[in-house]
Amino acid sequence: MDIIKLGKFIGALHRRFQTAMSHEVTLPEINASNANFLLLISEHDKITAKQITTELAINKGLVSREMTHLETAGYITKLPDDSDHRTTWITITPKGVAACKTIRKVKEELWDQILTETNTTDTDLKTVYDQLKSWSEAAKNFN
Repeated sequence: MDIIKLGKFIGALHRRFQTAMSHEVTLPEINASNANFLLLISEHDKITAKQITTELAINKGLVSREMTHLETAGYITKLPDDSDHRTTWITITPKGVAACKTIRKVKEELWDQILTETNTTDTDLKTVYDQLKSWSEAAKNFN
């Protein structure tokens, strides 16, 4: 096995999903990139831009621009921390929650296509999921 190709396959899979998401998600002001931000925000009561940057391995400038964009579009709110003026908490709005339902549905449909075509079992999927999660955590040491 050529281990170097693993990164190529993961990168290509990500880019193809981003392209498909761009075509399938028709929500106002939502693209494939900020859809992922919105999903992450929806998984937390509140989160900071720095946490988003770390979790998604995205540069600070892009996160800042997308947070401003999502806030202007009404999908999130940014609230200053009462005890630490340097911290701003990001929370999802009801409009954002509704958008996440649509985004999740599109993502699930895309994954269902791939998994059905490749006859992937739940056991196979769990194994791949666990391994990718483990690798992702280990790769955080690259900083």
